[in-house]
Amino acid sequence: MNKCKTSYLSALARSIFLALCSLSAVEAGAQVEEGRKVDSAQASGNISETHGDGEVILTVLTDQVHTLKAILKSDTANHYYGFKVVRGQKVLLSAPDSEAFIDIEYLDGEQWRRSPAGGLAFSGLKPGSEIMVRVSHKKTVPFTSRSYELIFGSYPVLKKFQLHDEMGVNRMPPGHTEPRFLWTQGYTGANLEAYFTDTTGAPLKGAVGRFNLNLEQSRLSTVHAILTSDSAGRVVKNIKFRRCSGGREARDHVSYYRGSNTWRSNYYSGTYTFSNHLLGDVAELEAAKASRTFGHICKQRLIKSVPGPA
Repeated sequence: MNKCKTSYLSALARSIFLALCSLSAVEAGAQVEEGRKVDSAQASGNISETHGDGEVILTVLTDQVHTLKAILKSDTANHYYGFKVVRGQKVLLSAPDSEAFIDIEYLDGEQWRRSPAGGLAFSGLKPGSEIMVRVSHKKTVPFTSRSYELIFGSYPVLKKFQLHDEMGVNRMPPGHTEPRFLWTQGYTGANLEAYFTDTTGAPLKGAVGRFNLNLEQSRLSTVHAILTSDSAGRVVKNIKFRRCSGGREARDHVSYYRGSNTWRSNYYSGTYTFSNHLLGDVAELEAAKASRTFGHICKQRLIKSVPGPA
């Protein structure tokens, strides 16, 4: 058992804390990788107590990735979080917007080690091991009662995402537009679907995707969405935007339904991205490099129709 300093805890809190400590040290051979700068905890257990030298909260987290928001009630308060590595998956720890006023430490054997700026990732973990984290206020800055945000849990992997055409859209074929190929097309909407896992391939709850649709040519504001995966690792969202007016003219195209039908379309082109948001700036840059084209159709009209054989 690790020799954790618990003299300031009550008997109840001490017994729970020691039980967590007996499981929570980073095991030998595990790798700690420095990471990025970056709803709710859904904790399976939470014990909160206030002592003469500050507040103590112990929280045992469920098997997912968590975006935790809390407030330290004093400059001597300590918040502890325990996470069980069920499948030996990689684990993410970061506090993108709170590093200026909180210290984050993780228990390594019998010592608390400070998390580096930008966060870190734990890998090489054995199934069933646990990681213990402590959050406290920085002693080098004036106390603030603002809430902190901590990202802790299974490392998210974006396996796939797709922005599907608006239902019933009359697609302009490749080579009839500029750019030549438009991944997705729609009039006033499109359907977003994404899937997240942990590093073992298991569906991951709590992963966050950031969607951006740039409609600058259409003279419309960029469409933003922040979306969180469910217990199946899925994100599903109907993306809505206004219809455009005007637009450049595409080459006429022919569809075949009860004969041949020639269509003339006016459209603008845009771009969209979807990022693994909890991984921060690196993920945003990767998403930007993999941006996809969008066809915003302003209007379409039938200019010729030839009936098929009776």
